[in-house]
Amino acid sequence: MKVKAIVAVLGLAALTASGCMGTVPGADVEGGAVVFSAEAVSVVVKQGDPLSLLEAQEAAGLMAKAKLLEKVKGQFISSAVKVGDLMFESQEAAATTHGFLSRATVQYEMEGAGPEPSTVRAIATLAIPVCEIDELGFYVQ
Repeated sequence: MKVKAIVAVLGLAALTASGCMGTVPGADVEGGAVVFSAEAVSVVVKQGDPLSLLEAQEAAGLMAKAKLLEKVKGQFISSAVKVGDLMFESQEAAATTHGFLSRATVQYEMEGAGPEPSTVRAIATLAIPVCEIDELGFYVQ
């Protein structure tokens, strides 16, 4: 029993000393960095058209970055309920996220059954060193 307690204390001390205490929701801790990632897929409208492929790539990249910003920063949710004559009439809800991402990278994967890609998958990633996680405002605002 004493051995388990000593191992637990030493493990806790090692995590505290390395700055890697606990977990970060929605992220992975890899090699001393907290890594957030999000992905999106867009369809290539006209097969064989380079402009259509670029448009699909731009759309997928933008959606992936928007999802990444939501994951890192969170969403502002507003709601309105209308009641008349003591009866529920309507309800509206909206979710918004505003900000910018610094140091985010986007990788693209072309997918499709034939020689021409039919969809584009974008994976947006933001890696923040563990020692800088308290300064998240430098990466996202």
